[in-house]
Amino acid sequence: MEDAAYRKRHEESYEFFKLEVQLLNALEKKHWTYSDLAKAMGTQKSAISRDLMGHGLQKASMDRIAKMAEALGLRFMPFCVAESKAKQALPLIQKLVAV
Repeated sequence: MEDAAYRKRHEESYEFFKLEVQLLNALEKKHWTYSDLAKAMGTQKSAISRDLMGHGLQKASMDRIAKMAEALGLRFMPFCVAESKAKQALPLIQKLVAV
């Protein structure tokens, strides 16, 4: 990935993909469907489908992602890390996340 702009878009998109995988894995562990999650959140199945398919989380609000996580027994914890420390922090964080 020589193009810096492309690389940045890819890395940002990949982070949302990993979050989506965490949510989908939590759904699977609970043996829930999108309908079950929608019911727990008081929303429509179509909204869950929109959020968990094809880059939908990139458009979802942090509040909505937090509500999804909470319904699945997870806690959504957005935070910032200094760019200079990101590569050191990532392995430590990955050990803690629900994957």
